Amino acid sequence: MLLIPILLLVSCSHYIINEAGYIRPPKHYKFTYRKKVKPLGNPTIIDTNAVYYLSDANFYRDSDAYKVNDRYLRFYADGRVKLQSTKTFPKINEVNDPDRGIVGYFHLKDSLVRIQLYSDIGGGSDQLHFGKIDSFGNLVLLHDNPRTGFRMGFGKAGTDRRIERKSYYNPLVYRKIYLEEMTYDKGNW
Repeated sequence: MLLIPILLLVSCSHYIINEAGYIRPPKHYKFTYRKKVKPLGNPTIIDTNAVYYLSDANFYRDSDAYKVNDRYLRFYADGRVKLQSTKTFPKINEVNDPDRGIVGYFHLKDSLVRIQLYSDIGGGSDQLHFGKIDSFGNLVLLHDNPRTGFRMGFGKAGTDRRIERKSYYNPLVYRKIYLEEMTYDKGNW
């Protein structure tokens, strides 16, 4: 009798967990951003030889009460991206391991960066993140959900407006950092 509820619960998820313990989409999951991937023509926009590290960030603009977990993003030249939460500065063995982290794809539209990550929300779904690379080479992502208001995302003007205090949420500023011994292993998702 106990077996039936467990089977129902397990069968409702649309993701797998890899050997390292991280969520991966089902084998034939179709990332819509995968179709939009183009070879990186301008490596100064997204640097695949660096990681973008977020630390000590606040969720809301006017409050220090709600902190955002430290994390980093690693971009690959073929349009893949991984996000990894961390309690310390990024460790090189985790950065170099394609089995670790939350995975997805990204694409660029001028200076705008659009990221689609796969997560376990709703039993398995993709989450969109929009932002841009600032004048210092850092990645600035919005907390605002780009799917709100019956629109799919923000253009350059909307992104700039939300970054410059037109939102209750702090933009997330990921600093570009270089790590010695960083290797380039293609993502396996």
